[in-house]
Amino acid sequence: MSDQNNILPSGPENGKREKLSEEKLMAYLEGILTPAEQHEVEQWLADEGMESDALEGLQAMKPEETRRSVNKLNHKLRHTLLSKKRRRKPLKTDHFAWIAIAVILFLIVLAYIVIRKST
Repeated sequence: MSDQNNILPSGPENGKREKLSEEKLMAYLEGILTPAEQHEVEQWLADEGMESDALEGLQAMKPEETRRSVNKLNHKLRHTLLSKKRRRKPLKTDHFAWIAIAVILFLIVLAYIVIRKST
């Protein structure tokens, strides 16, 4: 499965925990993991506050409903991220700022000319 479906940071090579895949989490919710795998998932979730809170909410739902909700959330998230990448805000030009810059440059040039003529 791609990295998009992994909900925990990457593995021990970086000094971080291994990833918990979406499939493993869903299997945990459905109760189809071995006791050792269940214990492993519970250890991961014990170390993570937000993920364990999310799991509690998912456990209140039926497994089919959970899977539909997760897929729907993933779809909406991907759509939102892709649409934000494509949209770029046009660069606003503040005309007063450009006028102020022109006036300041003009005053600098004028001051330079006055100082050169007076010496």
